This record gives sequence, structure tokens and C-alpha cells, in this order.
Amino acid sequence: MYRRSFLETLGKTSLALPWTSILAGASVRVSAATAARSGVEPDVLARDEAFWREIAAEFSPAADFINLEYGYYHAAAVPTLEAELRAARDLHRRSSRYKRTQMREDHEAARLALASLAGVSPEEVAVTRNATESINTVIQGLDLMPGEEIVYSNQDYGSVVETLEQKAKRFGVMLREIALPLDPSSDEEVVQAYLAGFTPRTKLVVVTQMINLTGQVLPVRAICDAAHARGVEVLVDAAHAFAHVDTSIAELNCDYLGTSLHKWLCSPLGMGLLYVKREKISKVWPFMADMRLAATDIRKFEQLGTRPESAHRGILTAIEFHRAIGGANKLARLRYLHATWAQKVRTWPRARVLTPREARRHGAVGTLMIEGVDPKSLAQYWFNEHRLFTAPLGHPVIQGVRVTPGVPTPIAHIDLFVEAVQAALARFT
Repeated sequence: MYRRSFLETLGKTSLALPWTSILAGASVRVSAATAARSGVEPDVLARDEAFWREIAAEFSPAADFINLEYGYYHAAAVPTLEAELRAARDLHRRSSRYKRTQMREDHEAARLALASLAGVSPEEVAVTRNATESINTVIQGLDLMPGEEIVYSNQDYGSVVETLEQKAKRFGVMLREIALPLDPSSDEEVVQAYLAGFTPRTKLVVVTQMINLTGQVLPVRAICDAAHARGVEVLVDAAHAFAHVDTSIAELNCDYLGTSLHKWLCSPLGMGLLYVKREKISKVWPFMADMRLAATDIRKFEQLGTRPESAHRGILTAIEFHRAIGGANKLARLRYLHATWAQKVRTWPRARVLTPREARRHGAVGTLMIEGVDPKSLAQYWFNEHRLFTAPLGHPVIQGVRVTPGVPTPIAHIDLFVEAVQAALARFT
């Protein structure tokens, strides 16, 4: 009797996880809001607070402070979080059977969706845990000989620089640091800054698409073209640029790229992407050994042991949500939020915005310094007195406070920040 009852129940239950209903309903409201404004230019839509209130309603930020530090990672929209949590519950119910029979299917679904968004082949995309892991994979996995050189900038991400330093110490690779201009007058100025570091021994250049310290967006395609003309490969750190700057990986023409999906794609936390141009895959050793797969298989980079595939399912919802808003609309809004405070503050004595003024050279991320004020003290003041959470920076090149609004940020929060800057100028005299 028990066996018959069990089989009858099983017959009524799909063995497939119920993702379809989650995906179908995840972005209906956002799609409707966007469709209602069809034909509106992104720069005009960026100022439509009613529209962005509808988008913000899909998020659930804390109520006890104002978050102006979406740069560390951008919290997922509620539909994405719900998809991930439902996936986790189903995964634990099915346990080992899921791992042995359906796990790979979910990996492939995430790969296909990300490749489509990035404009590249699925056979060039690996799903990792973050940008740092992706970039480590390439730097540590390339066979470079003692004396061969890697060029990087004085504003690259700290963990990336540490990876380069370990590579140099361990294998005798030489590092050449170049100085980036803070507010370049042209793309050519940036390109020439990198080329100044090249020698006949240069094999790789590391380029950050959006500098995490200031939010400056670099002309990656121009740098890639110039490097390739000299026989140098390019590794792009796109941690802050992917799903933020509205360009595809294919448009960059780089050889390798690493990014974090939990930043501007708003995916579940702990998701990243590694892109390796198809003909380069065999050159790179995987971060963790996988001798079963061909050297040319991008999947060799996904040997990370047991991990929660529920996050892979959340990626699908995050991509759908991003597409529903529209990449160009999202970028225009983020630029508008930054420019609203930066344009005002630039005119005030003692306040210095370290982010380039030109729109195409920035997104949401911006950095402000007040002459004579320690960044930590300034950020602490804004939080204690104004409940504004920002990020102080103590970098050798950049001393200031990073201010990063996000997709749910209303213009009212930017106005409050402007008032807080005025108050700080009066407070720290």
C-alpha cells in the first residue's frame, strides 16, 4: 500500500525543478513599466522618477540607513532572491539525485544565458564565484617565462595586484606598472599610458574596464587593438563594468575577461564569469586540476568542488530582470545619479571629485575628497550624522570617499547626499 501511494504521488510530481514559473513572473512588472515608456530615450528616462520608483519597488533595501555603497556588491532584486531561495529548497529536497542527474543541465543553462548577454560563444564562458577568482585563473594559469613581462596600472584592484606580485615572486615574471591619468583628455592619452610600459618582452597587459577607486571607464577596445598590434594579450578586469557599461564582451576584442555577476547584474551573491577567447583556452591551466576534460574545453575552469547550484538558477532571473530594464536605460540612470551630485559639488571650494567629468568615462561610481579631511572621518561623519553609508578609500593614489548609488536609489537620496557634503564642509573647517 505504501509503495503504491508513493508511486502515485511521484507520478503527480514533476522531477524537473519548477523554474519556469519563477522565470515567467520575475520581471513582468518591470517589463510592463519599460514597455509603457517605449520610444523614450535613455537619457530622458533616466530622469523619470515615477519609472524608477517602479523598478526600486522590486528591491528591499534596509530602512535604517541610506546605501550609497552599491559598489561592493549590488543586492539582488526580490524576484531574483526568491528564485534562488526556492531553488535552494528544491535542491535540498532532491539532494544527491539532483547533483548526479540535473546539476550539469543547470550549469549549461547559466552558461548559455550569460553568453547570450555577453555576446560571445557559450564555449568561451565559464561560471565562477567572482571576478577575483576569474582573474586569478588567467594570471596563475598562463605559462610565462622568467623575464617576460606583465603591464598593469597604478589604479588596478588590490587583489589583482597581489596576484601579479605572487606570479612575479614565484615564477620570475617581471611587472611594469604604468600611471593612469585621473581625468584624461582623450582615449589616446590612456592608450599611450599603457603603451609606454610595453617592451619587446611584454606578453600580457591587465586592463580594468571601470576603475573601482574612481569609477573611470577606460577605452578598452582601443587598448586591446593597440596591444594586439604589438603581439600582446589583454586580460580585462570587468568587475564593475559588466551589466553596468552597456557593451558586450565581443565588442571589447579582449583575450581574457573576469567579472563578478553579483555587482551590476544583481545576481545572487558569489557568482562570477570568466571569458577566454576560444583559441586561447588551451593556453591556460585551470585554477583547480581537471584532467578529465580536453585542454580546449572551457568547462575545465569550473572544477570548484561542491557548490550551490541554486545561485546558478538565480542568474537566469537576474539576467531577465536586467533585460527588462534595458542595459542602455540602466547605464543612463546610473550616470544621471552620479552626475547630479558631482556637477554640483565640483564647484565648491575644497571639494574635489576624482571621477572624470565626461559622461562616457563614468557610470554610477564616483569618488570625492575634501581637502584636509581624512576619508575615514568623513565617511564616519556622514553615517553617524546623516545615515549615509559610503566607502572611504586609503589607496596610495586615491584618497577620498567612494559614493555609489544603485538601481533602487531615488534622486531624493542624492539630494540628501549633496546636503551632507555641504554640512561636512561647514563641519570640517
